[in-house]
Amino acid sequence: MDEIDRLVRRLTPEDRRVIAFLDLQRLQVENARRKFQATKPTYGVLDRLRFWSILAGHMEDDWQGLDHYMVYEYLNDLTVRDGIEEVLDAMPPGLRAKVRVCLDELDRRYQAVTHDDGGAELAQYWRPLAEGEETRWWWTRRPDVLPPGW
Repeated sequence: MDEIDRLVRRLTPEDRRVIAFLDLQRLQVENARRKFQATKPTYGVLDRLRFWSILAGHMEDDWQGLDHYMVYEYLNDLTVRDGIEEVLDAMPPGLRAKVRVCLDELDRRYQAVTHDDGGAELAQYWRPLAEGEETRWWWTRRPDVLPPGW
């Protein structure tokens, strides 16, 4: 059982209602940018955690099975991590604590396969980092093994 499965098993009916509400808010934002109307957000609460977990898994496996993973895909995953922080702020304390336990484990996995280079690698591709405006720790870390196609 992975971190997200453990989280889902611990959710109360009220937690699930809060997540559904946050997902509905996200769906409205996403649909406002689309020509079609989706019924489920791409970046719902649990989906964001899954994206972060998938990234850590790819890095743990040294990107095996992927013939390319462009730096801009990686940057997107980092913005997904930004979104997790934003949604945490909107949660009531009890749910936030449960999600934080899951996120802390995912972050440990990410940290184990990256190293802090002060953002030097990503600053080539991400202007806020190059200009010193981006300081969140996950942005200043470089994968130990760069993926194919980077």
